[in-house]
Amino acid sequence: MYGQRCTMAWINGLKTFLDAAEAHKSSKGFMFCPCRICRNQKEFSKRHTLHIHIFEKGFMDNYTLWTKHGEPGVPMEDNEEDNNDDNIPDWTHLYKAGVFEDKPMHEAEANAAEEQQPPDELGQVLVDAHRDAETLKESKKFEKMLEDHRKMLYPDCKQGLKKLGTTLEMLQWKAANGVSDKGFEELLGLVKKMLPEGNELPPTTYEAKKVVCPLGLDVQKIHGCPNDCILYRGEYEELDACPVCDAKWYKIRQNDPGDVDGEPARKKVPAKVMWYFPIIPRLKRLFRNKTNAKLIRWHKEERKQDQLIRHPTDGSHWRNVDRQFPDFDSDPRNIRFGLSIDGMNPFGEWGSSHSTWPVTLYVFNLPSWLCMKRKYILMPTLIQGPKQPGNDIDVYLRLLVDELLLL
Repeated sequence: MYGQRCTMAWINGLKTFLDAAEAHKSSKGFMFCPCRICRNQKEFSKRHTLHIHIFEKGFMDNYTLWTKHGEPGVPMEDNEEDNNDDNIPDWTHLYKAGVFEDKPMHEAEANAAEEQQPPDELGQVLVDAHRDAETLKESKKFEKMLEDHRKMLYPDCKQGLKKLGTTLEMLQWKAANGVSDKGFEELLGLVKKMLPEGNELPPTTYEAKKVVCPLGLDVQKIHGCPNDCILYRGEYEELDACPVCDAKWYKIRQNDPGDVDGEPARKKVPAKVMWYFPIIPRLKRLFRNKTNAKLIRWHKEERKQDQLIRHPTDGSHWRNVDRQFPDFDSDPRNIRFGLSIDGMNPFGEWGSSHSTWPVTLYVFNLPSWLCMKRKYILMPTLIQGPKQPGNDIDVYLRLLVDELLLL
């Protein structure tokens, strides 16, 4: 196990280990990886993954007994006698004297013991994210998710259902079947009544989303002028009316008596809203995944170059950018975006002229079979209707341009 990894003896020994690991997969079909990096803390389903990890990094230190891969203990030799039990110390008198107490662990001790167990796939993702948290606020949120991941759905749950995993599966079912928030909330109420008392199932759709999405990506809600003159941000943030056309940023109520002494002011409803989803945090999420980080370099490292056009990389415009900005082209991780803007009617009514405008970004670094997949398409801006912005759309693209310049 700890010899030269280029010898046939070591390669054949690795094959023997992989056979043992495959024969002792977990009930879910995963195998622990004993390489120097994973150290039996990560599980993989494919034999090929373990083969690459161990061949490149070697086995972890002192793993001569394969306890995670089928060996329950040290085997006894044929000529070896049983151990003499007289050498084992007798602790009975210590229990009688009250030095040790045979009592259950406290909750904190039980949680600590559970944390020592190898986490499942979801738990490993949360542990890695908690370790890489950039701020104390993020760290606390991941701690809350880990706590929900360890918390049983209800007391004495024999199926091993956890609060976080169950909530996540139910939300996935909701999305896959197009169930409305109201319908899903009614279902949660019915299931919660069926479960034993003291269960941890969220009672509402809002609470369920809070459980699985405490680190939702930021979104900025910015008020705009009804005539598309300005956005109320920066120097215009504190204004009540547009400096160009004098239009109010909020909707004027009909027959509104105005503020009355002693009565709380009524909340003002914005006349037009733009939603902006910053792209930098989303790019960080993209690069944090090892597979995605490799796919970002596909256009430079793995693309087939045979003078045929299969991808924007093969076009003349791409080559013109490379010639004009050679420093940008030198690093394959630099991202090439394609931007698309168009209006749509989100309500699906033929007689309605409502026009909402989404702005989408496509990552052209990705392979041709992925760059147009919904998973990799970013939507940084959503311009509210009912009117289309027309030629004044530049006002709404200002935030995106500023962020691209920052990048």
